[in-house]
Amino acid sequence: MKNKYSGATVIFLIMILITGSLTNCTKIDLVRVAAVTTDPVTIVYTNGASIDANIIDLGEEESLDDYGFCWIAGDLTPEVGDAHLSLGTTSVLGYYTATINGLTSNTDYNVRSFVKDGNGIQYGNTESFHTLPGGGSFAWLHYDDGNNFNSIGMNDGSSFDIAVRFPTQALTQYNGFRISRFRFFAVADALFHVEIYDGTTPNLVYYEDVPSPVINGWTEYSPTNQYYINSATEVWAGIWITDYVIGTYPAGVDDGPAISGAGDMISFDNGITWESLFVVNNNYNYNWNLQVYVTNQKGEEFLLANEFEDLPKVKPTSVHNDLNPKAVTALSDSN
Repeated sequence: MKNKYSGATVIFLIMILITGSLTNCTKIDLVRVAAVTTDPVTIVYTNGASIDANIIDLGEEESLDDYGFCWIAGDLTPEVGDAHLSLGTTSVLGYYTATINGLTSNTDYNVRSFVKDGNGIQYGNTESFHTLPGGGSFAWLHYDDGNNFNSIGMNDGSSFDIAVRFPTQALTQYNGFRISRFRFFAVADALFHVEIYDGTTPNLVYYEDVPSPVINGWTEYSPTNQYYINSATEVWAGIWITDYVIGTYPAGVDDGPAISGAGDMISFDNGITWESLFVVNNNYNYNWNLQVYVTNQKGEEFLLANEFEDLPKVKPTSVHNDLNPKAVTALSDSN
């Protein structure tokens, strides 16, 4: 039996359907919103933690009205209405770091990053961590992940200092402990000198040569003198690196991300002024392979005092690069 609709009629009906579909379409405006991710939390204290995040999109306005972190105890999802840290406006993509304080020891927390622009607040992923219990008799303090990834030197072979900075909130549970060992990763022959600075404007307390460091491996060195931690004072544990061959890169680093301003401090002028390596060059998103061991094995008999009156507190003037950040070179850059 023949179809009762002609070809022309079918075409006409199809055109009506298409026309109807087009007239019923809703216009959708695509809006570019800001975006951020939260890194896993690896640096934890008794009453705080160091948190990293990465701004991956600034949104349509190419700037943020606010950014930072929010956190909450337990298994809840944090929002800016909970405890939070606002870091202000920015128009810079990339990693940022902050230390959150006022936490309870031995407690589970959730934290996530946030960014705010004209389209509202956008959150990063939620990460969990557990604050340390109080007390303890020993610990390695560090920011690196324990693995060597790259190494740093100066184009001109000039001397430089590296350090990891421990703010007072990181030292609360270590009040009265002593620094009994240094551990660092050396990648090229050089003279390595362990050193301690303290204070927010770091003051050199002492330095000491390290005989026969391991090259392309970890060196553990116990200094001949004791430093006792006063948790009201920042501590900077450092290495002064001298006498290496131009084109070699002595100071080992992990693969980051940098705990900027803490795990990646560098000085080009004999420890007088300090900068974050990541700030000097954003391509160097690393932490130094540098750790210190603290212990209170003898308990409360330790006094909060530094006994260094007979030690040199001013290093000899070293050859340096006149504060030229471009002189910093990573091993991978030479390939």
